[in-house]
Amino acid sequence: MFTSIYVLAAGIPLGFLFRKSGFAVRWTDKLLTFSVWILLFLLGIGLGADESLTAQMSTLGLQAFCITFFAVLGSLIFAYAVAKCWYKEALYPELHSISHKNDKEIDGSKWTAIKSSCIVLCFFISGICLGCLHVLPAEISNGFYALWTLYILLFLAGMSVGFDLHAFKIIRELKGTILIIPVATVAGTVLGSMLASALLPNLAMLDAVAVGLGLGYYSLSSTVISQEVSPALGSVALLSNIMREVSCLVFTPVMLRYFGLLGPLFAGGATSNDSSLPIIAKFCGERYAILAIFTGVVLTLAVPFLVPFVLYLRSL
Repeated sequence: MFTSIYVLAAGIPLGFLFRKSGFAVRWTDKLLTFSVWILLFLLGIGLGADESLTAQMSTLGLQAFCITFFAVLGSLIFAYAVAKCWYKEALYPELHSISHKNDKEIDGSKWTAIKSSCIVLCFFISGICLGCLHVLPAEISNGFYALWTLYILLFLAGMSVGFDLHAFKIIRELKGTILIIPVATVAGTVLGSMLASALLPNLAMLDAVAVGLGLGYYSLSSTVISQEVSPALGSVALLSNIMREVSCLVFTPVMLRYFGLLGPLFAGGATSNDSSLPIIAKFCGERYAILAIFTGVVLTLAVPFLVPFVLYLRSL
């Protein structure tokens, strides 16, 4: 069950060893992106080849939307509570100094992030279509190639962590209250996902929690869940975490209005330090952009441990 954690951890020392090599860093990033595309394509093939699963696609989409809605809502409620207790200035965005970044630059970054999500969906949907047509060898759809592609992805992800261990330095140097943000994000997501499972009779509570704890890190969480549970739940995880990322990109102004400056950080989850960062910096300001970077890095490191742990509890 914890093989994914061991593979990821194995890549960290190698990444640290080659951290000063621009060539290694550049090509690891490219291979990581390419492996995500291939892996989701293979998962799509496995899903499309299973006629019983394709018949459930509308149900899977509804489950993904429900988990996303309540996971994000739970995170936003916790964002308000954390702001009320420790970051009171975050409740008054109209009094906060907002970043003056170039609007065209921010909009370009936002659409680049959305385009990236669309590319991922295209690979996944293409795999489903080919799987439905049954034109590929059966060996491709049985999960063997997807499993080894997942291990490659995890190893490369571990290397990317080893390239920059700055997050651990930040945790050591900054005051403890900053750790409340990622911890509360996880707590709000878990409670929201549990509520979603109560409204979805065909979805077990721990399954919903595992999906929610992807925290926007769709490539890793969806593939681990597909391998450990089923392609159906992996598909729910993929759709749900992409929805979470897009919700932060699109609804940040609304989140600010009702939940304060911490709202978009909590909603963005693991994407707060990359795809969601430009929109957070624009509407929340530079101070909260720094908090977003920290939160996103911590949650990105946490997902490979949280998801397998919940799946382990599920197997007991």
